Amino acid sequence: MQNAYINRKLVAVFLLVLLGSSSCKKILDLQPHNSTFTDAYFKTGQDANTAIAGAYALLRSVLLNNYSWHVYGDLPSGEYSVNGGLDAFNQPICNGQFIGLNVGPWEWNWQNYYQVLQQVNLIIAKVPEIPASAFTNPDLKNQIIGEAYFIRAYVYFYMSRIWGDVPLKLAPDLDVSQAQTIPRSPATAVWAQCLADCQTAESNLVFGYADLSQTAVRANKGSVLALRAHIEAWKHDYSACEKTADTLIRQGGYQLEDSAHYAQVFIGKSREGIFEINVNYGQNEGIATANNAGGYFPTLARPFIASQGNLNWPINHDYVVNLYTDTADIRYAKFFYQAYTSNQGQTIKYANVYYADGSVQSDPRLSNNLNIFRLPDIMLLRAEALNKLGRDADALPLLNAVKERAGIADYTGAGGTDMGREILEERLRELFFEGQAYYDLIRTGLLLDYNENFSPDQYHNGGWVWPIDPSMFKDDFTLVQTKYWQGKL
Repeated sequence: MQNAYINRKLVAVFLLVLLGSSSCKKILDLQPHNSTFTDAYFKTGQDANTAIAGAYALLRSVLLNNYSWHVYGDLPSGEYSVNGGLDAFNQPICNGQFIGLNVGPWEWNWQNYYQVLQQVNLIIAKVPEIPASAFTNPDLKNQIIGEAYFIRAYVYFYMSRIWGDVPLKLAPDLDVSQAQTIPRSPATAVWAQCLADCQTAESNLVFGYADLSQTAVRANKGSVLALRAHIEAWKHDYSACEKTADTLIRQGGYQLEDSAHYAQVFIGKSREGIFEINVNYGQNEGIATANNAGGYFPTLARPFIASQGNLNWPINHDYVVNLYTDTADIRYAKFFYQAYTSNQGQTIKYANVYYADGSVQSDPRLSNNLNIFRLPDIMLLRAEALNKLGRDADALPLLNAVKERAGIADYTGAGGTDMGREILEERLRELFFEGQAYYDLIRTGLLLDYNENFSPDQYHNGGWVWPIDPSMFKDDFTLVQTKYWQGKL
Protein backbone atom coordinates (compact mmCIF):
# COMPACT_ATOMS: atom_id res chain seq x y z
CA MET A 1 0.00 0.00 0.00
CA GLN A 2 1.37 3.33 -1.01
CA ASN A 3 0.77 6.92 -0.09
CA ALA A 4 2.22 9.29 -2.63
CA TYR A 5 -0.23 11.92 -1.44
CA ILE A 6 1.68 12.73 1.70
CA ASN A 7 4.93 12.96 -0.21
CA ARG A 8 3.82 15.29 -2.99
CA LYS A 9 2.04 17.71 -0.70
CA LEU A 10 4.26 17.75 2.36
CA VAL A 11 7.79 18.19 1.06
CA ALA A 12 10.17 20.06 3.37
CA VAL A 13 7.55 21.90 5.38
CA PHE A 14 9.10 24.74 7.38
CA LEU A 15 7.29 26.82 9.95
CA LEU A 16 9.07 30.03 10.80
CA VAL A 17 7.54 30.67 14.19
CA LEU A 18 7.80 33.59 16.52
CA LEU A 19 8.83 31.80 19.70
CA GLY A 20 7.46 33.30 22.89
CA SER A 21 8.61 32.69 26.43
CA SER A 22 6.65 29.48 26.75
CA SER A 23 5.00 28.59 23.48
CA CYS A 24 4.66 29.09 19.77
CA LYS A 25 3.05 32.37 18.76
CA LYS A 26 2.32 32.87 15.08
CA ILE A 27 2.99 30.78 12.03
CA LEU A 28 4.73 33.05 9.55
CA ASP A 29 5.56 30.68 6.73
CA LEU A 30 3.79 27.52 5.63
CA GLN A 31 5.43 27.16 2.22
CA PRO A 32 7.52 24.13 1.24
CA HIS A 33 11.17 24.80 0.49
CA ASN A 34 13.81 23.06 -1.53
CA SER A 35 16.98 21.39 -0.27
CA THR A 36 19.07 24.51 -0.89
CA PHE A 37 16.89 26.48 1.50
CA THR A 38 17.02 23.66 4.03
CA ASP A 39 20.82 23.51 3.99
CA ALA A 40 21.03 27.28 4.41
CA TYR A 41 18.52 27.41 7.22
CA PHE A 42 19.83 25.07 9.92
CA LYS A 43 22.89 27.06 10.98
CA THR A 44 22.25 28.40 14.49
CA GLY A 45 20.69 27.41 17.76
CA GLN A 46 17.94 29.94 17.07
CA ASP A 47 17.16 28.16 13.80
CA ALA A 48 16.81 24.87 15.68
CA ASN A 49 14.68 26.42 18.42
CA THR A 50 12.40 28.05 15.85
CA ALA A 51 12.06 24.75 14.01
CA ILE A 52 11.01 22.83 17.14
CA ALA A 53 8.54 25.61 17.93
CA GLY A 54 7.09 24.99 14.48
CA ALA A 55 6.72 21.31 15.28
CA TYR A 56 4.77 22.11 18.44
CA ALA A 57 2.58 24.54 16.49
CA LEU A 58 1.76 21.83 13.95
CA LEU A 59 1.05 19.29 16.68
CA ARG A 60 -1.28 21.76 18.37
CA SER A 61 -3.10 22.29 15.10
CA VAL A 62 -3.71 18.62 14.29
CA LEU A 63 -4.95 17.81 17.80
CA LEU A 64 -7.27 20.81 18.11
CA ASN A 65 -8.65 21.37 14.61
CA ASN A 66 -12.13 19.98 14.08
CA TYR A 67 -12.06 18.77 17.72
CA SER A 68 -10.05 15.77 16.52
CA TRP A 69 -8.42 14.95 19.89
CA HIS A 70 -11.87 14.44 21.39
CA VAL A 71 -13.56 13.02 18.30
CA TYR A 72 -11.01 10.20 18.14
CA GLY A 73 -10.46 9.66 21.85
CA ASP A 74 -13.83 10.43 23.47
CA LEU A 75 -16.84 10.26 21.18
CA PRO A 76 -16.72 6.49 20.40
CA SER A 77 -16.41 5.62 24.10
CA GLY A 78 -20.01 6.39 25.04
CA GLU A 79 -19.27 9.57 27.03
CA TYR A 80 -21.48 11.77 24.83
CA SER A 81 -24.86 11.80 23.10
CA VAL A 82 -24.10 14.29 20.35
CA ASN A 83 -27.14 16.24 19.14
CA GLY A 84 -27.54 15.15 15.53
CA GLY A 85 -29.68 18.16 14.74
CA LEU A 86 -26.80 20.46 15.62
CA ASP A 87 -23.84 18.25 14.68
CA ALA A 88 -24.89 15.62 12.16
CA PHE A 89 -21.26 15.15 11.17
CA ASN A 90 -20.04 13.85 14.54
CA GLN A 91 -23.21 12.29 15.93
CA PRO A 92 -22.76 8.88 14.20
CA ILE A 93 -19.26 8.56 15.64
CA CYS A 94 -20.76 8.09 19.11
CA ASN A 95 -22.08 4.77 17.80
CA GLY A 96 -18.88 3.77 16.04
CA GLN A 97 -20.24 4.76 12.64
CA PHE A 98 -16.93 6.16 11.49
CA ILE A 99 -18.02 6.43 7.86
CA GLY A 100 -19.70 9.71 8.78
CA LEU A 101 -16.35 11.41 8.96
CA ASN A 102 -15.64 10.54 5.35
CA VAL A 103 -18.70 12.22 3.89
CA GLY A 104 -18.57 15.39 5.94
CA PRO A 105 -17.24 18.84 5.09
CA TRP A 106 -13.74 18.25 6.52
CA GLU A 107 -10.89 15.99 5.53
CA TRP A 108 -10.26 13.42 8.26
CA ASN A 109 -7.09 11.78 7.03
CA TRP A 110 -3.45 11.52 8.00
CA GLN A 111 -2.08 14.22 5.69
CA ASN A 112 -1.67 16.85 8.42
CA TYR A 113 0.06 14.40 10.73
CA TYR A 114 2.77 13.97 8.13
CA GLN A 115 3.31 17.72 8.17
CA VAL A 116 4.30 17.33 11.81
CA LEU A 117 6.48 14.33 10.95
CA GLN A 118 8.15 16.16 8.07
CA GLN A 119 9.06 18.96 10.44
CA VAL A 120 10.53 16.71 13.13
CA ASN A 121 12.32 14.55 10.57
CA LEU A 122 14.04 17.70 9.33
CA ILE A 123 15.06 18.58 12.88
CA ILE A 124 16.35 15.05 13.52
CA ALA A 125 18.33 15.16 10.28
CA LYS A 126 19.72 18.68 10.52
CA VAL A 127 20.11 19.79 14.13
CA PRO A 128 22.87 17.26 14.98
CA GLU A 129 24.96 18.95 12.26
CA ILE A 130 24.78 22.36 13.96
CA PRO A 131 27.89 22.98 16.06
CA ALA A 132 27.32 23.08 19.80
CA SER A 133 28.99 26.48 19.81
CA ALA A 134 26.07 27.86 17.79
CA PHE A 135 23.76 27.39 20.80
CA THR A 136 23.73 30.00 23.54
CA ASN A 137 22.75 27.27 26.00
CA PRO A 138 25.00 24.20 25.73
CA ASP A 139 22.15 21.87 26.76
CA LEU A 140 19.65 23.24 24.25
CA LYS A 141 20.91 21.22 21.29
CA ASN A 142 20.30 17.88 23.02
CA GLN A 143 16.97 19.14 24.35
CA ILE A 144 15.70 20.02 20.88
CA ILE A 145 16.85 16.69 19.46
CA GLY A 146 15.11 14.88 22.32
CA GLU A 147 11.91 16.85 21.82
CA ALA A 148 11.89 16.03 18.10
CA TYR A 149 12.21 12.29 18.79
CA PHE A 150 9.45 12.55 21.41
CA ILE A 151 7.08 14.31 19.03
CA ARG A 152 7.77 11.76 16.29
CA ALA A 153 7.11 8.87 18.66
CA TYR A 154 3.97 10.51 20.00
CA VAL A 155 2.50 11.27 16.56
CA TYR A 156 3.15 7.76 15.25
CA PHE A 157 1.68 6.13 18.34
CA TYR A 158 -1.33 8.43 18.18
CA MET A 159 -1.89 7.60 14.50
CA SER A 160 -1.50 3.87 15.07
CA ARG A 161 -4.32 3.88 17.62
CA ILE A 162 -6.56 5.57 15.05
CA TRP A 163 -5.72 3.82 11.76
CA GLY A 164 -3.64 0.81 12.81
CA ASP A 165 -1.06 0.32 10.05
CA VAL A 166 0.34 3.65 8.82
CA PRO A 167 3.22 4.70 6.55
CA LEU A 168 6.40 4.85 8.60
CA LYS A 169 8.55 7.67 7.29
CA LEU A 170 11.79 8.43 9.14
CA ALA A 171 13.58 10.82 6.80
CA PRO A 172 12.53 14.22 5.46
CA ASP A 173 11.76 14.89 1.82
CA LEU A 174 14.02 17.72 0.71
CA ASP A 175 12.97 17.84 -2.93
CA VAL A 176 9.50 17.13 -4.30
CA SER A 177 10.96 15.56 -7.44
CA GLN A 178 12.66 12.93 -5.30
CA ALA A 179 9.66 12.04 -3.14
CA GLN A 180 8.86 8.35 -2.97
CA THR A 181 5.69 6.44 -2.22
CA ILE A 182 5.54 4.87 1.24
CA PRO A 183 3.96 1.53 2.17
CA ARG A 184 1.85 1.22 5.30
CA SER A 185 3.90 -0.45 8.01
CA PRO A 186 2.31 -2.94 10.43
CA ALA A 187 1.29 -1.34 13.69
CA THR A 188 3.75 -3.58 15.55
CA ALA A 189 6.62 -2.09 13.54
CA VAL A 190 5.32 1.40 14.24
CA TRP A 191 5.27 0.72 18.00
CA ALA A 192 8.81 -0.67 17.86
CA GLN A 193 9.98 2.53 16.18
CA CYS A 194 8.10 4.63 18.74
CA LEU A 195 9.90 2.85 21.57
CA ALA A 196 13.25 3.31 19.84
CA ASP A 197 12.51 7.01 19.45
CA CYS A 198 11.53 7.20 23.12
CA GLN A 199 14.88 5.71 24.09
CA THR A 200 16.73 8.35 22.08
CA ALA A 201 14.51 11.13 23.40
CA GLU A 202 14.99 10.02 26.99
CA SER A 203 18.78 10.04 26.62
CA ASN A 204 18.66 13.67 25.46
CA LEU A 205 16.18 15.06 27.99
CA VAL A 206 16.05 15.62 31.75
CA PHE A 207 13.32 15.93 34.35
CA GLY A 208 12.15 19.42 35.21
CA TYR A 209 12.63 22.69 33.35
CA ALA A 210 15.40 25.25 33.45
CA ASP A 211 12.83 27.73 32.11
CA LEU A 212 9.70 27.28 34.23
CA SER A 213 7.56 29.02 31.63
CA GLN A 214 8.02 25.90 29.47
CA THR A 215 6.56 23.60 32.15
CA ALA A 216 4.52 20.78 30.57
CA VAL A 217 4.12 22.57 27.21
CA ARG A 218 7.53 21.41 26.02
CA ALA A 219 8.49 17.79 26.41
CA ASN A 220 10.97 16.63 29.03
CA LYS A 221 12.09 13.23 30.28
CA GLY A 222 8.83 12.78 32.18
CA SER A 223 6.83 13.32 28.98
CA VAL A 224 8.85 10.60 27.27
CA LEU A 225 8.36 8.10 30.09
CA ALA A 226 4.60 8.77 30.10
CA LEU A 227 4.45 8.07 26.37
CA ARG A 228 6.58 4.95 26.73
CA ALA A 229 4.34 3.60 29.50
CA HIS A 230 1.28 4.09 27.28
CA ILE A 231 2.91 2.33 24.33
CA GLU A 232 3.91 -0.58 26.55
CA ALA A 233 0.40 -0.83 28.01
CA TRP A 234 -1.10 -0.72 24.50
CA LYS A 235 1.15 -3.66 23.58
CA HIS A 236 0.06 -5.41 26.82
CA ASP A 237 3.68 -5.48 27.91
CA TYR A 238 2.60 -4.79 31.46
CA SER A 239 5.91 -5.72 33.06
CA ALA A 240 7.69 -2.99 31.08
CA CYS A 241 4.80 -0.56 31.58
CA GLU A 242 4.90 -1.00 35.36
CA LYS A 243 8.61 -0.31 35.53
CA THR A 244 8.42 2.74 33.28
CA ALA A 245 5.47 4.23 35.18
CA ASP A 246 7.17 3.55 38.50
CA THR A 247 10.30 5.41 37.39
CA LEU A 248 8.23 8.37 36.28
CA ILE A 249 6.23 8.51 39.51
CA ARG A 250 9.30 8.20 41.75
CA GLN A 251 11.73 10.43 39.87
CA GLY A 252 9.64 12.91 37.92
CA GLY A 253 8.85 15.31 40.75
CA TYR A 254 5.15 15.49 39.90
CA GLN A 255 2.46 15.83 42.59
CA LEU A 256 -1.28 15.45 42.71
CA GLU A 257 -2.98 18.80 43.08
CA ASP A 258 -5.35 18.90 46.04
CA SER A 259 -9.04 18.88 45.14
CA ALA A 260 -9.43 22.57 45.95
CA HIS A 261 -7.10 23.33 43.04
CA TYR A 262 -8.63 20.97 40.48
CA ALA A 263 -9.34 23.91 38.18
CA GLN A 264 -5.62 24.61 37.78
CA VAL A 265 -5.12 21.14 36.35
CA PHE A 266 -7.26 22.08 33.36
CA ILE A 267 -6.06 25.65 33.02
CA GLY A 268 -2.59 24.18 32.71
CA LYS A 269 0.93 23.86 34.10
CA SER A 270 -0.22 22.32 37.36
CA ARG A 271 2.04 20.23 39.56
CA GLU A 272 0.62 17.06 37.99
CA GLY A 273 0.91 18.14 34.36
CA ILE A 274 3.37 15.97 32.41
CA PHE A 275 2.67 17.07 28.84
CA GLU A 276 0.09 19.57 27.59
CA ILE A 277 -0.80 21.53 24.47
CA ASN A 278 -0.63 25.22 25.25
CA VAL A 279 -3.98 27.02 24.96
CA ASN A 280 -3.49 30.33 26.73
CA TYR A 281 -5.53 33.44 26.01
CA GLY A 282 -2.95 35.66 27.68
CA GLN A 283 -0.35 34.45 25.14
CA ASN A 284 -2.69 34.97 22.16
CA GLU A 285 -3.27 31.21 21.97
CA GLY A 286 -6.83 31.01 23.23
CA ILE A 287 -9.23 29.02 21.06
CA ALA A 288 -11.87 30.94 19.10
CA THR A 289 -15.11 29.45 17.80
CA ALA A 290 -14.42 30.26 14.16
CA ASN A 291 -13.56 27.59 11.59
CA ASN A 292 -13.90 24.66 13.97
CA ALA A 293 -10.69 25.75 15.65
CA GLY A 294 -11.06 22.97 18.16
CA GLY A 295 -11.11 22.60 21.88
CA TYR A 296 -14.22 22.25 23.96
CA PHE A 297 -16.90 24.57 22.57
CA PRO A 298 -19.30 21.77 21.56
CA THR A 299 -19.56 20.72 25.22
CA LEU A 300 -20.40 24.20 26.55
CA ALA A 301 -23.40 26.52 26.44
CA ARG A 302 -24.94 29.13 28.73
CA PRO A 303 -24.18 30.03 31.48
CA PHE A 304 -20.55 29.20 30.63
CA ILE A 305 -20.59 30.80 27.18
CA ALA A 306 -22.87 33.79 27.13
CA SER A 307 -23.60 33.69 23.40
CA GLN A 308 -24.17 29.93 23.13
CA GLY A 309 -27.73 28.77 23.69
CA ASN A 310 -27.50 25.33 22.09
CA LEU A 311 -25.43 22.44 23.39
CA ASN A 312 -23.97 20.39 20.55
CA TRP A 313 -22.41 17.64 22.68
CA PRO A 314 -24.49 16.91 25.79
CA ILE A 315 -23.02 14.21 27.97
CA ASN A 316 -24.51 10.73 27.89
CA HIS A 317 -26.68 10.97 31.01
CA ASP A 318 -26.81 7.21 31.65
CA TYR A 319 -23.05 6.84 31.20
CA VAL A 320 -22.29 9.51 33.80
CA VAL A 321 -24.92 8.34 36.29
CA ASN A 322 -23.65 4.75 36.10
CA LEU A 323 -20.00 5.80 36.39
CA TYR A 324 -20.14 8.43 39.13
CA THR A 325 -22.15 6.42 41.65
CA ASP A 326 -20.63 7.99 44.76
CA THR A 327 -22.45 11.27 45.38
CA ALA A 328 -19.49 12.49 47.44
CA ASP A 329 -17.26 12.46 44.36
CA ILE A 330 -15.81 15.97 44.10
CA ARG A 331 -15.23 15.45 40.39
CA TYR A 332 -18.93 15.43 39.68
CA ALA A 333 -19.23 19.01 40.94
CA LYS A 334 -15.96 20.07 39.32
CA PHE A 335 -16.39 18.36 35.94
CA PHE A 336 -20.11 18.63 35.16
CA TYR A 337 -23.12 20.92 35.12
CA GLN A 338 -26.62 19.41 35.44
CA ALA A 339 -25.31 15.99 34.50
CA TYR A 340 -27.56 14.06 36.89
CA THR A 341 -30.70 16.11 36.45
CA SER A 342 -30.81 16.77 32.71
CA ASN A 343 -30.19 15.20 29.33
CA GLN A 344 -28.42 18.45 28.49
CA GLY A 345 -25.61 18.07 31.00
CA GLN A 346 -22.40 19.93 30.20
CA THR A 347 -18.75 19.04 30.70
CA ILE A 348 -17.16 22.05 32.39
CA LYS A 349 -13.61 20.86 32.96
CA TYR A 350 -12.57 23.27 30.23
CA ALA A 351 -14.69 26.34 30.87
CA ASN A 352 -12.03 28.98 31.47
CA VAL A 353 -13.55 31.50 29.05
CA TYR A 354 -12.42 35.02 28.11
CA TYR A 355 -14.18 37.41 25.76
CA ALA A 356 -12.09 39.15 23.13
CA ASP A 357 -14.82 41.80 22.80
CA GLY A 358 -15.08 42.47 26.54
CA SER A 359 -18.52 43.10 27.98
CA VAL A 360 -20.25 42.41 24.64
CA GLN A 361 -19.42 38.74 25.22
CA SER A 362 -20.03 37.57 21.67
CA ASP A 363 -16.45 36.50 20.92
CA PRO A 364 -15.52 33.83 23.50
CA ARG A 365 -12.02 32.38 23.71
CA LEU A 366 -11.13 29.27 25.68
CA SER A 367 -7.98 29.30 27.79
CA ASN A 368 -7.48 25.74 28.99
CA ASN A 369 -4.44 23.66 28.12
CA LEU A 370 -5.14 20.33 26.46
CA ASN A 371 -3.96 17.61 28.86
CA ILE A 372 -2.06 14.85 27.07
CA PHE A 373 -0.42 13.18 30.08
CA ARG A 374 -0.83 13.96 33.79
CA LEU A 375 0.12 12.17 36.97
CA PRO A 376 -3.19 10.40 37.84
CA ASP A 377 -3.19 8.88 34.35
CA ILE A 378 0.24 7.32 34.97
CA MET A 379 -0.62 6.26 38.54
CA LEU A 380 -3.69 4.41 37.30
CA LEU A 381 -1.82 2.99 34.32
CA ARG A 382 0.74 1.54 36.72
CA ALA A 383 -2.09 0.21 38.91
CA GLU A 384 -3.55 -1.47 35.83
CA ALA A 385 -0.19 -3.04 35.01
CA LEU A 386 0.29 -4.26 38.58
CA ASN A 387 -3.18 -5.77 38.58
CA LYS A 388 -2.47 -7.58 35.32
CA LEU A 389 0.77 -8.90 36.87
CA GLY A 390 -1.10 -10.26 39.90
CA ARG A 391 0.29 -7.61 42.28
CA ASP A 392 -2.99 -6.23 43.57
CA ALA A 393 -1.54 -5.21 46.94
CA ASP A 394 0.87 -2.87 45.13
CA ALA A 395 -1.86 -1.55 42.85
CA LEU A 396 -4.26 -0.68 45.67
CA PRO A 397 -2.43 2.39 47.09
CA LEU A 398 -2.22 3.96 43.64
CA LEU A 399 -5.92 3.42 42.99
CA ASN A 400 -6.91 4.73 46.40
CA ALA A 401 -4.70 7.81 46.16
CA VAL A 402 -6.71 8.97 43.15
CA LYS A 403 -9.98 8.11 44.91
CA GLU A 404 -8.99 9.96 48.07
CA ARG A 405 -8.16 13.12 46.14
CA ALA A 406 -11.67 12.91 44.65
CA GLY A 407 -13.21 12.55 48.11
CA ILE A 408 -14.58 9.04 47.65
CA ALA A 409 -14.12 5.87 49.65
CA ASP A 410 -11.13 3.58 49.19
CA TYR A 411 -11.60 0.41 47.19
CA THR A 412 -12.22 -2.56 49.48
CA GLY A 413 -13.47 -5.09 46.96
CA ALA A 414 -11.92 -8.23 45.54
CA GLY A 415 -8.70 -8.32 43.57
CA GLY A 416 -8.15 -9.77 40.14
CA THR A 417 -10.67 -8.88 37.46
CA ASP A 418 -12.88 -7.00 39.94
CA MET A 419 -10.04 -4.67 40.82
CA GLY A 420 -9.10 -4.40 37.15
CA ARG A 421 -12.60 -3.19 36.37
CA GLU A 422 -12.44 -0.67 39.22
CA ILE A 423 -9.10 0.69 38.00
CA LEU A 424 -10.56 1.12 34.52
CA GLU A 425 -13.62 2.91 35.88
CA GLU A 426 -11.42 5.19 37.97
CA ARG A 427 -9.59 6.10 34.78
CA LEU A 428 -12.91 6.77 33.07
CA ARG A 429 -13.95 9.03 35.94
CA GLU A 430 -10.69 10.88 36.42
CA LEU A 431 -9.88 11.30 32.73
CA PHE A 432 -13.39 12.01 31.42
CA PHE A 433 -13.18 14.04 28.20
CA GLU A 434 -9.39 13.94 28.11
CA GLY A 435 -9.03 11.97 24.90
CA GLN A 436 -8.30 8.70 26.74
CA ALA A 437 -11.54 6.79 27.23
CA TYR A 438 -11.87 5.12 23.82
CA TYR A 439 -8.29 3.88 23.85
CA ASP A 440 -8.65 2.64 27.44
CA LEU A 441 -11.75 0.65 26.49
CA ILE A 442 -10.05 -0.80 23.41
CA ARG A 443 -6.89 -1.72 25.35
CA THR A 444 -8.85 -3.48 28.10
CA GLY A 445 -11.27 -5.15 25.69
CA LEU A 446 -14.33 -3.68 27.42
CA LEU A 447 -15.66 -1.17 24.90
CA LEU A 448 -18.96 -2.99 24.37
CA ASP A 449 -19.65 -2.92 28.11
CA TYR A 450 -19.68 0.88 28.12
CA ASN A 451 -20.93 1.81 24.66
CA GLU A 452 -23.81 -0.51 23.90
CA ASN A 453 -24.45 1.25 20.58
CA PHE A 454 -21.11 0.16 19.14
CA SER A 455 -21.58 -2.75 16.75
CA PRO A 456 -20.16 -6.03 18.15
CA ASP A 457 -19.42 -7.20 14.60
CA GLN A 458 -17.45 -4.03 13.91
CA TYR A 459 -15.59 -4.26 17.20
CA HIS A 460 -14.64 -7.92 16.94
CA ASN A 461 -13.58 -7.70 13.30
CA GLY A 462 -11.13 -4.84 13.53
CA GLY A 463 -13.53 -2.01 12.78
CA TRP A 464 -12.57 -0.17 15.93
CA VAL A 465 -9.77 1.37 13.85
CA TRP A 466 -10.91 4.14 11.57
CA PRO A 467 -11.18 3.87 7.79
CA ILE A 468 -8.80 5.71 5.51
CA ASP A 469 -10.40 8.85 4.11
CA PRO A 470 -11.53 7.99 0.54
CA SER A 471 -10.29 11.36 -0.70
CA MET A 472 -6.76 10.02 -0.31
CA PHE A 473 -7.39 7.41 -3.01
CA LYS A 474 -7.63 10.19 -5.61
CA ASP A 475 -3.89 10.76 -5.23
CA ASP A 476 -2.72 7.18 -4.84
CA PHE A 477 -4.40 4.44 -6.82
CA THR A 478 -2.39 1.74 -5.06
CA LEU A 479 -3.69 2.61 -1.59
CA VAL A 480 -5.84 -0.15 -0.10
CA GLN A 481 -8.60 0.47 2.42
CA THR A 482 -8.40 -1.15 5.86
CA LYS A 483 -9.92 -4.63 5.59
CA TYR A 484 -13.04 -4.14 7.73
CA TRP A 485 -14.00 -0.96 5.88
CA GLN A 486 -13.60 -2.31 2.36
CA GLY A 487 -16.89 -1.94 0.47
CA LYS A 488 -18.53 0.05 3.27
CA LEU A 489 -17.69 3.60 2.14
